[in-house]
Amino acid sequence: MRTHLCSGSSCMVYIRPSATSCVIIMSAKSTFKASQGVLRTIILAYASRYPVSGVELAAEIRKKTGGRWVPSPGSVYFLINELRGKGLLAPTPARPDGRKYYIATSAGKEELSKSSAAALTALEREISILSLLVELSVPNESTRMGVVSKVLGADKDVLERIRGQL
Repeated sequence: MRTHLCSGSSCMVYIRPSATSCVIIMSAKSTFKASQGVLRTIILAYASRYPVSGVELAAEIRKKTGGRWVPSPGSVYFLINELRGKGLLAPTPARPDGRKYYIATSAGKEELSKSSAAALTALEREISILSLLVELSVPNESTRMGVVSKVLGADKDVLERIRGQL
């Protein structure tokens, strides 16, 4: 894994991916790419609440992340087909808009419980790594808290409560 820190406007942090890790690029465009395990969990989570289509999933993720993560349609549809093949998603009756919608099966909901626990463990790891990178690239504590606040989209009170964990 190769990590590159720079302070120019074109690049803040770059982590080169390994086969099992997330790719994290923080730049002027603020792009984020996650492992398939994260996207798989998100697909199962949404599909356990209501019927979803691949297009709607990608749009919802883009909206919820403020455009910082836009999974490729290929990744979304690949995982939907994989989850369907494993009996974790089931198609719903055809809709007038022509899109295919899927809902989580009982087995899918069980798998979601397992993968959610793993996703939270991975999230804790990634937060630790990002915290270290922010600490190294932004030595001033006050400025660092501002950067972390922007990254997390959290208000100052929330950050103060979790400060010790960062």
